[in-house]
Amino acid sequence: MGRTLAIAAKDLKQILLDRRSAIFLVLMPVVFTAFLGMAFRWPSHEDSRPVVGVSDLDSTELSGLVAAQLEAGGLLRVGKLGRADADKADDLIRRGRNDLVLVVPAGYAQGVAVPEVVCDQSEPQAQVALQAVEAVVMRLAISARVGQLVAGVVGPSVKAAGLAAQASAGWQTPPLSIRREMLGPAPLKRRAVPNGFAQSSPGTLVQFAIFGVMTAALLLVLERRSRTLGRMLSAPVTRFQVIAGHVLAMFVVTFLQALLLVVLGQFAFKVDYMSAPAGVLIVLAALSLWVASLGLFIGTIAKTQEQVSMLSMVAMFFFSAAGGAWFPLEITGRVFSFIGHLLPSAWAMDGFQNVVLRGLGFGSALVPALIITGYAALFFAVAVWRFRAE
Repeated sequence: MGRTLAIAAKDLKQILLDRRSAIFLVLMPVVFTAFLGMAFRWPSHEDSRPVVGVSDLDSTELSGLVAAQLEAGGLLRVGKLGRADADKADDLIRRGRNDLVLVVPAGYAQGVAVPEVVCDQSEPQAQVALQAVEAVVMRLAISARVGQLVAGVVGPSVKAAGLAAQASAGWQTPPLSIRREMLGPAPLKRRAVPNGFAQSSPGTLVQFAIFGVMTAALLLVLERRSRTLGRMLSAPVTRFQVIAGHVLAMFVVTFLQALLLVVLGQFAFKVDYMSAPAGVLIVLAALSLWVASLGLFIGTIAKTQEQVSMLSMVAMFFFSAAGGAWFPLEITGRVFSFIGHLLPSAWAMDGFQNVVLRGLGFGSALVPALIITGYAALFFAVAVWRFRAE
């Protein structure tokens, strides 16, 4: 283990002392992320309805109708928020998680408090959501008033809230209704398509991580050319330890580069990596391990620096384009998408976008990370076999 760490430390020192590393590891990925995020907007098949978060602090039958009727209207995507979310409604709006936040305060059913709305009225989506919310709240206010009036006539033993709920239900079953029929086949349901920085930030991260295979491959070729490798193997060190040390060094470099791009995406481009940081980290670790193993594999089959450059560029172009780093696989045909998901780069993109775009959390990153790790083990094993054969 000590010899492996010593080899890794030597490689890290060699990489970090090269001033060109700052250009390829930091500057270029940042420029590409910003340029692609601002330049491209992909055709989107995702649900375009405004997103409304409802925080019910009243927890009564009448207050429960607010979210139910907003969702039944079909104009909005309604999500229930916890009590803690009511205090950070402004933050939810700024981060783009909701177009409008509706807080139903305690005492709403008794008529001593009115719902509160938080939104940016300059946004078109917020304007649509606000109109729909105002209509539902007004309808429920009328229903509540009807319930109070009926309760006053029938007697105090009848609960006004229950009558209000019944009156409100009448709005859902009008005497005249319209039936809608679809002509032709129903549209296929597709996953949300990443757009702007939600595509460019993970895409650039994956692309430049793969570009790092050139550094990993060059380490082995230069050591062979300068005969450092021969002297190293004459010492009490195994070929496995040599490969493991190189892989460890490249893992650290690739992981730190990717982590920098995650921080940049979170705070500069508002890509929500922090919605599931543990999921992002395990995908980063798996991606870094695969890239390091791929780079060392290229180093075992390339004999010259020119061959390293050619094979590394081919790998970057192929894995980036076919794996969805340049454009979302969701906008391609089924065959292209299927082929793309035979590559670890596509699973890396899925792992990141499951978190930043689809909000699926930590569990959604486990399968992509395991698949990428399997590819890393395969390339590492082949690299060791090739190195031993050589």
